[in-house]
Amino acid sequence: MHSSVKDVQASALSGRIDDAIDRLAPGAEQLLEQLVGINSINPGFPGIDRESVIGGETACTRLIGAYLSKLDFELNDVAADPQRINLAAVLKGTGGGRSLLFNGHVDTVAPFKPEAWTSGDPWKPVRRGEELFGLGSTDMKGGLAAACLAIAALKEAGVRLKGDLQVHAVVGEETMDHENGTTAVIKAGFRSDAAIVAEPSSQPEPLTIAPVSAGNFNLEISVKGHGTHAGNRGAAIRAGGEGPSAGVNAVEKLIKVVQALQDLEQEWGITKRHPAFPPGLFSLVPGVFHGDVGVPSVGYMADHAYVGYLVWYAPQEDPEAVKAEIERHVHHAAQLDPWLRENPPTFSWRSHWPVADVSTEHPLVDVLVRSRSAVLGPPPAGRPATASFNAVSDASFLQAQGIPAIVLGPGNIRYAHAVDERLNMREWRECARIYARAIAEWCGTAD
Repeated sequence: MHSSVKDVQASALSGRIDDAIDRLAPGAEQLLEQLVGINSINPGFPGIDRESVIGGETACTRLIGAYLSKLDFELNDVAADPQRINLAAVLKGTGGGRSLLFNGHVDTVAPFKPEAWTSGDPWKPVRRGEELFGLGSTDMKGGLAAACLAIAALKEAGVRLKGDLQVHAVVGEETMDHENGTTAVIKAGFRSDAAIVAEPSSQPEPLTIAPVSAGNFNLEISVKGHGTHAGNRGAAIRAGGEGPSAGVNAVEKLIKVVQALQDLEQEWGITKRHPAFPPGLFSLVPGVFHGDVGVPSVGYMADHAYVGYLVWYAPQEDPEAVKAEIERHVHHAAQLDPWLRENPPTFSWRSHWPVADVSTEHPLVDVLVRSRSAVLGPPPAGRPATASFNAVSDASFLQAQGIPAIVLGPGNIRYAHAVDERLNMREWRECARIYARAIAEWCGTAD
């Protein structure tokens, strides 16, 4: 077939897809609002009572399944935990094409300051112009709903796919519980040639194609002190006093550790680089700091303290080398303090989220670049067509199971995990247009 004929056919198909998205968007938006209205806080999230939220994730996967069942998908439940059901929806192709899956998680974090939300309720979706407010709208129920809209538009446009298409709506991502979520689904046999993870890929610009993301560690560092009455502080720290035998404040000793790691983080800003990432992303982020004697009173000098870190490291680095570098740096800092020299800080590496790194030469990247350019126009001169995903996602665990996974989805990551999480619905519709084109090109069309 001549290229000019192909171009005309492709243009006609794109027109039919876009018309279908315009017609079907209100129904898919209703699906999104229903998803946002469900409290699907991850039951393993810190501080959450499991029984108060269990069932929310399953309610979301059931809702998505009901939508996809009308599009001829076969629905499959995968549940390592019987109370948390993943959806693996499969649309069989006519044969001869490449298979593709969309991955998205239905669990959310717990909202903070719920009374400060625009609606007064994080689970009450509110529309303000093109902005939809609600917990999970960006992270990442919007991405799943955009995939559903794209698939519905393909069916409306009369497109039959050669390759199989799957949608995995999974539990557990917010606590790295992939063994109950994404990994469980893949191990149950629901595989494909490649995957799109519909997380909000908004940096450096909306709907960025992100084939790479950093790895991270959840690290806790603890120090011990010598707890005593706060009135003994003078004897413990002043020249001529008794010193540590009078008391040692673990909080102050831990501050020395934090300061040492701030120095290391500044060094990382210069020494740790990757072409896909913005400067400074590889960092050591202290998120939790606590110390006391077992009771929350300022009448004591704390006898124990700990700090919790999220450590971001570059894809090209050996994770074990990163751990060793941090421990070595803290050890050297501890040698400058007599108490810490004798009572060194202890390290607890609580979890490790591995990197995701797919070559920019992968054919799915090419398909997504063409699809995005068709909807939004080509990137400005000099700007790469891809960039990093500046968070983590289940792309890491898809890749660990041998499935190349690219992150691309609607929403601004700056609104994720924040008061008044929101999603721009114009961008959401544009994402559906990109998805639909990418599905058709990757899987192939039978007509």
